Amino acid sequence: MVRWIALLGSIAVCFLGLGIAQQEVKAVEAPTVANEQRAEPPYHSLKQLKEWIDREKQRAKQRVEQLEQSGVALHPKHRHKLEEGPEYAEALWDYLYVRAYPNDFVDWLAYLRAAEHRDQMAGLFYPASTPRWEFVGPRNPTPPYRTYFGTASVSGRVNAVAYDPVNPNVYYLGAPQGGVWKTTDGGQTWQPLSDGWQFLQVSSIAVHPTNPNILYVGTGDFQGWMRPFSQGVMRSLDGGQTWESLGAALFGYRCVSDIIIDPESPNIITVCTGWGPYLRVAGDIWRSTDGGNTWTRVSPISAIWSDMAVSARNPTTGARYYYAVGHGNPGRILRSTDRGQTWTVLTPPFGAGNRRALRVATSPLNSERVYLFSGDDQQVWVSDDAGNTWTPMNPSVDGGYYQSWYDATLHVSHDGTSDVLYLGLVDLVQWTPRWGWRSIGQGFTDRAIIHVDQHSMAINPRNPNELLIGNDGGVYRLTYNPLTGAVSVQGLNATLGITQIYWAAFHPTDPTRMMGGTQDNATIRANGTLNQWQCIIGGDGGYCAYNPLNPSLQYGTTQYLRIYRTTNNWSSLQNITPDYGSDRIAFIAPLTVHPARPSWLLAGTNYLWLWDETTQTWTPRLGGQPLTNGRLRAIAGAPSDANVIYTGGDDGQLWMTTNGGATWRRINANLPNRSISDIAVHPTNPYKVYVVLGGTGTPHIYRCDDTRAPTPQWIDISGTGLTALPDVHTNSVALDPAAPDTIIYVGNDVGFFYTLDGGATWRNGTQPFGLPNVQVNTVRVVPHTGYLMAATFGRGMWRIRLPLTPTGDANGDGCVDDSDLLIVLFNFGSTNAQADLNRDGTVDDSDLLVVLFHFGAGC
Repeated sequence: MVRWIALLGSIAVCFLGLGIAQQEVKAVEAPTVANEQRAEPPYHSLKQLKEWIDREKQRAKQRVEQLEQSGVALHPKHRHKLEEGPEYAEALWDYLYVRAYPNDFVDWLAYLRAAEHRDQMAGLFYPASTPRWEFVGPRNPTPPYRTYFGTASVSGRVNAVAYDPVNPNVYYLGAPQGGVWKTTDGGQTWQPLSDGWQFLQVSSIAVHPTNPNILYVGTGDFQGWMRPFSQGVMRSLDGGQTWESLGAALFGYRCVSDIIIDPESPNIITVCTGWGPYLRVAGDIWRSTDGGNTWTRVSPISAIWSDMAVSARNPTTGARYYYAVGHGNPGRILRSTDRGQTWTVLTPPFGAGNRRALRVATSPLNSERVYLFSGDDQQVWVSDDAGNTWTPMNPSVDGGYYQSWYDATLHVSHDGTSDVLYLGLVDLVQWTPRWGWRSIGQGFTDRAIIHVDQHSMAINPRNPNELLIGNDGGVYRLTYNPLTGAVSVQGLNATLGITQIYWAAFHPTDPTRMMGGTQDNATIRANGTLNQWQCIIGGDGGYCAYNPLNPSLQYGTTQYLRIYRTTNNWSSLQNITPDYGSDRIAFIAPLTVHPARPSWLLAGTNYLWLWDETTQTWTPRLGGQPLTNGRLRAIAGAPSDANVIYTGGDDGQLWMTTNGGATWRRINANLPNRSISDIAVHPTNPYKVYVVLGGTGTPHIYRCDDTRAPTPQWIDISGTGLTALPDVHTNSVALDPAAPDTIIYVGNDVGFFYTLDGGATWRNGTQPFGLPNVQVNTVRVVPHTGYLMAATFGRGMWRIRLPLTPTGDANGDGCVDDSDLLIVLFNFGSTNAQADLNRDGTVDDSDLLVVLFHFGAGC
């Protein structure tokens, strides 16, 4: 994420053209914040994480003040971004809070159980012949501006990159919730290899040095911590066509942060593990001598192991050193002289205390030389005696140390005679003996050539002057000319479908127009073609909306509910953000157009705000009623009554108004105490409502048939047994307008699900219909296009034609046959919803005729 700004050399150093020798400039040292204590962000406790964020934001303000007092002139953009502080941590807290509430931590083991449940549901029901999910984008989205984004198209965060050692046109990458991807044409096109995995989070990738069909993938989201659990190591023996999971339970489902394949003995595999689903349990180093079939724990101590490296081969002895570094208190660095079998704890060059950002890399030219990076110490050290002694290199360019707990990668190449260091932080920094330390990404300037927030690198084994780089924007190929110092970057994201979408909105009549707010890639939109998308507004995108009567009138948001409006399809825009005062606002806060009165735009803090298009004014805090003790997460207007509005908070409070917000009534007395994620109101009955709940340990969808009742009764329609909705955080709900009482669609953190009988039984509509096993954040029916739309957090946007099953398919297996005829006959004369195919309330001759007229469809 675009968060911490270069304070030192990036302010003091004059950025010059990358093909021109850089002038020698004295570095500006950052003033030290008094009594500053560095500590790992306490991800496992939401309370402690919030306190840590508040402290870091205060420190950010202190740093700005001290820089200005010391005479440093800050550009307004730099000052603004610096003051924002650890904004990725704020996004993370927001993500985790609703999944943890009312607890202080997320039950990640519940996710493993939910995925097992989902996959067992697929075994119970697999459609014979049905519509299939279709990926619609984004494709080739142009950035909103150059600063922070660069010039190339963007996609989503990339945690791992790797070259094929044999075929120069084959690369691999791994995404935090997008899985593993492969290109065979040098990055022009990409194909997903892991959509059928149980989870899609990837931290690391290694390719066999002589047999590139053998791949090892470390799973989990070590870099971002949005999914701090794993499936162990996924291994493929056929170039990614099939996979098997290795070591998951043995590793404690911890993220596999790095993988080493021994260059001379490739059956020796060493992996390190970091974060896991358990509280305050560190990781270990594991070794296999049979290609991953069996594993032995080899680390003498535990740590949050973040990185490993292998030295060049000693030209005399043929030996290699292995190194590993780990976060914690104290930070750790280990060395192995026997290819990972045993390890020695080295004395690090930094002092005592917690270290939260350590990386290690080795020289390709000198087997004794190793480099060490510590973000807390804002330092890179070099050792020429295999880590016994260290010399500081004193980087003169700050690429964003203060967010190195999220952005950190260190790799070393060479120019034929000397080492070339690449340090990825927020910005991309390079060191060479000739050019010294310099920003080559120029991410904090209007000359940026690459997206900020670097996470991964790989050196081309055939060309040391070419790298693959993975960051929040996607994957890029960098080329360095050591003779001139020139650096060029080519984006490889045009067909890469790994965008993390928080929320999406869809044009009411045109299936080629849609938009969605994304993690660190602005708000993406398709505007008449699905092959060329555009990023608008900037920042982290949030909720967005079309006016259904005038679709050129649209709204978009960025973090903390900054609201933008366009009347001409984004040819121009207007910032209409009101002054929220002391209101509490979610990082990604809800916004919607009232379906019964499209001139009303509704926005949620801990109150409801109303923008009226007819008067071009805001009405703040409708009714003066706080609607949550936390932050609003859901807003829904009744399609059949403009005066009826519902809101849901992340503390479980659900409120309604029947007079346009003048007065409110709380109606969640019989609901579980969980965050409310989304609300769906019946299209013709404003008092029949469905809500979906976050967190774990409870049913996740409820229906109320009359919210006007003195004590509204909520009916659990999550189902039971294997046909129940999985117990996992649930994000979105939509009613099918053709049958709103019986056909319901849900997106949750393990996929997409639907019911044809009002919730009595649920079906997995994810892999059985061709959708990857990915978190689904938005599901919406667009009646005039005939599509059900889905926005995912890691695999972009998808659509599927409705209905999901042929007319007359009573059991929903995709084929109208004898079994459907028997369902109607056995329920003849009843009100059974499954057999009442024409939805008239009675199973009769007309339903029998529906089956007979469509007999054989889809079979």
